[in-house]
Amino acid sequence: MAPAASLALLALAILGSVHCQFERERVPDARRDQTDEACFEKVMDIFFVLDSSTSIYVNDFKQERQFVRDVVARLDVNPRSTRVGVLTFSDDIERPTLGLNQNPQKSDVLASVNEQNLPYRTGITNTDQAIRYVRENTEFRQDITKVIVVVTDGGSRSPGATAREAEMAREAGFYLFVVGVGQYLDEREWRAIASDPDDSFIYNITNFRYLDSVKYSLPPRACALPPIIVGGYCGVQQPADLYFVAAPGGTQDAIQLIDNFIERSDDESDSLRISYIIDVCQNAENVPLEDVGNFCDRFSLVEEADVDTYSGLLARMRALSRRNQANREAKQVAVLFVDDESMRLNRFGIVNEARNAEQYDGIELVVVDLGVRGFSNFVQSMAANRNNVVRFLSGSLNAQRTVQKMLLDRSCEAINRFDFSPDPNK
Repeated sequence: MAPAASLALLALAILGSVHCQFERERVPDARRDQTDEACFEKVMDIFFVLDSSTSIYVNDFKQERQFVRDVVARLDVNPRSTRVGVLTFSDDIERPTLGLNQNPQKSDVLASVNEQNLPYRTGITNTDQAIRYVRENTEFRQDITKVIVVVTDGGSRSPGATAREAEMAREAGFYLFVVGVGQYLDEREWRAIASDPDDSFIYNITNFRYLDSVKYSLPPRACALPPIIVGGYCGVQQPADLYFVAAPGGTQDAIQLIDNFIERSDDESDSLRISYIIDVCQNAENVPLEDVGNFCDRFSLVEEADVDTYSGLLARMRALSRRNQANREAKQVAVLFVDDESMRLNRFGIVNEARNAEQYDGIELVVVDLGVRGFSNFVQSMAANRNNVVRFLSGSLNAQRTVQKMLLDRSCEAINRFDFSPDPNK
């Protein structure tokens, strides 16, 4: 009887182990309000980034999904307060993701975090691609708290690229939490991803089972974060003449970027005069800091550019600058929006005219690369101050808010810089 009893006990133990291993994931009861008191009416967009690479076991990945549900249960999820997005990644991003606009209510989010929508995958750990996908997501609301929660067990395939993407996300106004799970000993990458201070934004736990402990501390910590207002601000501090120059191929992008500059600038002493050297702008020389729509027809059809178009605009700018300098003492600054078509047509003439504007007319140039392909070295050589070259990638400008802020900063620094020399060695 003793051996039989022992076998029975062993069988029960095995069945219990199997039951625990394949225990169904638990969906918090949306009818029972578990919202943390710090999160009531918190206006926030939060995106969970879940590692589903080969080093994550399938049961550990189930723990990741359960962690998301447990955190969401403690947030005030609705269209006016907190919205939630979720993605999984390994070699690539699992699509479609759970978008911020997809599930307006908490019960919708809880029901959507399941194996069908967020399946277990395998592959390498391309964390940089996941962070970039979230950073470039156009569903995020502006000027509110934006949070990315990265759940991972270890190092990414490209730590340098991951660190750069995280830095760009922080510059774009995101807070980044890292929930580091496992025995990955080199925490440098976690620190490179997470916002500062590390002890507030990194959870380093040893086992996926302990994710349960984070669900209580992360929601109030995230909900207490204030919005990071990005985009910058420019206050004009001295008399300046500012020239915006764009050829037909760059007109629409230029108008959009000028809108951002006007919106975020202030000229309390009426010291700034603006001239729009753009074909769609009429009676637009030496005008005040006002809505660009008062001077430029953004919906006007632009004429086709030829070999002399951009160099002609620069010559027109230089002539106007000389007249202005004869009438008053003011800093001379030009923002040149450079498009691919213009550089293909006459890159040598454009570079020569730009250099002459700085050397002979004393105009400090801020050069804006609007996705020029193949001639980036020419664009870089247009400005004496290499820091005054701002590069946008081809595609949507809205997804490049960090670069927009850089353009505002560089333009503002040029306007307020007292001394300017076209000789980079001075």
